[in-house]
Amino acid sequence: MNVDQHLKVAQWHIEQARLHATSQHACGCPANEHYQKIIDEVEAGTKIEEELVCSTEK
Repeated sequence: MNVDQHLKVAQWHIEQARLHATSQHACGCPANEHYQKIIDEVEAGTKIEEELVCSTEK
């Protein structure tokens, strides 16, 4: 993805979080392994490093 595409995906995620916080909606979806790694890093205060390759590729 290019920068513009990343920003659009981030915007979508932010809007989903805002909607979840202001409604009775709860998707109940568990975080996948990739998102859980991101959550853990953010909660730990880890410096966010630029990924140079897609981290979801195996």
